[in-house]
Amino acid sequence: MESRGKKYGLLLLLMTVVGLTVFANVWKSNLKVRRVTLEGNRIIEANEFFQLAHVKQGSLIYDIDLPAIRKNLLSHCYVKEAIVERNLPSTVQLTVIERAPIAMVNRAEIIYLDDEGVVLPHSISKALFDLPVLSGVQLKSSLPFGSVVDNSDVQEALAVLRTAKRVNSEMYHLISEIRLRGRNDMVMFTAEGGVPIFLGDGDIADKLVRLEVFWNEEIRQRGLQYLQYVDLRYSDQIVARWSIQATNAKTL
Repeated sequence: MESRGKKYGLLLLLMTVVGLTVFANVWKSNLKVRRVTLEGNRIIEANEFFQLAHVKQGSLIYDIDLPAIRKNLLSHCYVKEAIVERNLPSTVQLTVIERAPIAMVNRAEIIYLDDEGVVLPHSISKALFDLPVLSGVQLKSSLPFGSVVDNSDVQEALAVLRTAKRVNSEMYHLISEIRLRGRNDMVMFTAEGGVPIFLGDGDIADKLVRLEVFWNEEIRQRGLQYLQYVDLRYSDQIVARWSIQATNAKTL
């Protein structure tokens, strides 16, 4: 009798588990989308992403094709990465990582470039960007939005801007223009006073760190108005020319 009781108990437990599983599957299969939420957008308006996702309210949540929605979001040239998730019982969650412009190129139509050299339209967002200008750039006449500029001089200039941001955000905002002169030879111009800073090529991080020290220790004390140029092309030193006769040249 005890053995039979155990069998009945196990059968009842099995039936309960099967019943709950069936109920859960029926419950899940009838869940509908009530909300679509978005996180991560800073530049592009939310409505653009909702239109790309094209998730209809009232759709069965398990009929939503998450990979297809992600592909639609990634088709936007300002989207670097996208994640689409179901948050039961009724929400589809969109998360995007946007590409942020880091430089501007003046052409017949102004374009932005992100830190990887991806071409971005300048008029797509209401956000205003104060960006360094890349000049002396030799680019293809046709540059579709979302394509990557593979010009080595441009990539070197973008590396300078990326490094400047890492060294100090103030250093990045110091730069108003980078003029490309071929073979990775570059000249930066300061936002204030348009002072040329000769970079040459190579050792970008080391040069910018030395420039930051020089800026804080020398230029802040003497005043930018007396500075004619800064030359970083020499190994382990900075050469600067001042308009004051007593210190026509200073080497650190």
